[in-house]
Amino acid sequence: MASGDGEQYDDNSSGFFSDDLDQHDTERDLYAILHINKDADATTIQQAYRRLTLLYHPDKHIDPRNKQLAMDLFIQVKKAYDILNDPQKRAIYDVVGMKGLKAEGWEIVSRTKTAREILDEYERLAREREERRFNQITNPNGSVQMSINLTDIFDQMNSSDENSDFSPVIEMTEFTVAQSIDIPLTSQDTATVTAVATTHNGRGSGSFTTSFRRVLADLSWFRIDLSFGQHNLAAFRYFRRLTQKLQASIAATFGLVDGGSAIATPGFIFSITYQLSHHLTSSLEWKTGVDSCMKSGLHYDNQTVAVSTAIQLGFVNTYGVIDGLYRFPNICNLRCSLKLFIFGPWLEYGIDRQLTKYTHGSASVAISSRMGVLLKLKFTRGSQTFTFPLQLSQDILPSAIFYATIAPTLGYFILDRLIIRPFARSEQEHEQKKREDEAREKQTERRREAMNAQEVLRSVVEQIKDKEGPQGLIILEARYGQLNLTTTHENSIKIIDVTVPLQALVKDSTLRVGTTVSKSNLTGFYDPCIGEEKSLSIKYSLRSQIHTVLYKDTDPVILPNRDHLVS
Repeated sequence: MASGDGEQYDDNSSGFFSDDLDQHDTERDLYAILHINKDADATTIQQAYRRLTLLYHPDKHIDPRNKQLAMDLFIQVKKAYDILNDPQKRAIYDVVGMKGLKAEGWEIVSRTKTAREILDEYERLAREREERRFNQITNPNGSVQMSINLTDIFDQMNSSDENSDFSPVIEMTEFTVAQSIDIPLTSQDTATVTAVATTHNGRGSGSFTTSFRRVLADLSWFRIDLSFGQHNLAAFRYFRRLTQKLQASIAATFGLVDGGSAIATPGFIFSITYQLSHHLTSSLEWKTGVDSCMKSGLHYDNQTVAVSTAIQLGFVNTYGVIDGLYRFPNICNLRCSLKLFIFGPWLEYGIDRQLTKYTHGSASVAISSRMGVLLKLKFTRGSQTFTFPLQLSQDILPSAIFYATIAPTLGYFILDRLIIRPFARSEQEHEQKKREDEAREKQTERRREAMNAQEVLRSVVEQIKDKEGPQGLIILEARYGQLNLTTTHENSIKIIDVTVPLQALVKDSTLRVGTTVSKSNLTGFYDPCIGEEKSLSIKYSLRSQIHTVLYKDTDPVILPNRDHLVS
């Protein structure tokens, strides 16, 4: 079903081309930086912070390079502590990671309690950021409408004259271009400039409209419109939410006589909307002036099915209407509408679908005894709208209905196979390559960071070994990576030496790493084989006895243990 002029629908196919929320941050895990588990309490976090800041303190180093590298580690620990020690920041980080803390507009988080609420709020903020970014790409707002008369095609197809040549005449009866620009003046004030140019049956006309809109402190707003052109109009509209469920608006319009010497044809509109339940809304509108009428309606929407009913009583136009919408998630939306006018019924049905990430398309067929058969194609890309009403016949012809229904369907399938899917596949391959390149760059950067950290910790490790003595806990050898392979020149790049960073964590002949995330997040570690299974092998000495142990990548490390003793 085609929407009315100026209406915008937000019921696209459930984000068919939307980006999934990425739960895998490329940032290092903050819990791993502090060597603690995700359920660590405030005391454990503070103890880990104090111990690591002493370990990485730059004053322990004389060499300027090591002093700077130690400062980097010190700052890294400080940042992790600042986030995990703050209950509000920690809650956001636990649900959506570092990208959640980088998002703007977290004022509502103080009222959220659960992880689901935090995730919902993050997704809302992400959608708003995407809309702002996309509006910057697609501004200014615009629309193009081109009405085409194809009735001669079906008249000749149904003609009984077999000798006549099939040479139908195709006419463009109307062409309209509209462009508007929103100009934010302040955070509450917005000005809009709109220009419209139209040609209809060879005659041209146009209009120019300026609008000023202000949002008031109580979230109500008012707007003033001045329109000049074929019809000179001045309009004022005020909207206010009276209660949580009730909102109302009033509008006054004045048509100006040519030359602006007097005011004529005043109009007044009053409307209220009340939310009866979570899914059901009612509305009432009263309009005075040339098109005086009273209109009431009900709208039901449960995210899968939407049904609207309305009745309008007026001197010029009286009708009843029922609209239906059924959403097939990730596929399309089906629409159907039945209007009952005084001159007879009006049936309309159609389908709309997200064609690409930023492009939405719809096709609808309208049938009535007064108008005949009309096919309406509509494409929206951001704030740019292209509409093509195609008049197929003045009468209700089965052939016109058949082609109006089948032709857009076949056209879409051809377009989908030849253009849309190859384009989407190309975009996915491009994004995949981009992610792989970023992963390789990140691995190189993490390797550099790990080597720098090990360089800083070497001097600290010697002090720890001296303190432990020959009877203490000494890490003899520690390897991390794909250890199920034999270490050869060909695959040794998948295994790294982590003896130094583990020895640096030894205190009082004990080594404890409580984190259960990948050990590639630990200081002095990196991932030598991205996407492959990894493990940690440790050989250590305690009281001059040799111990060995093999940990899985996400197992906590606890040394010493009698089970590790080599017979």
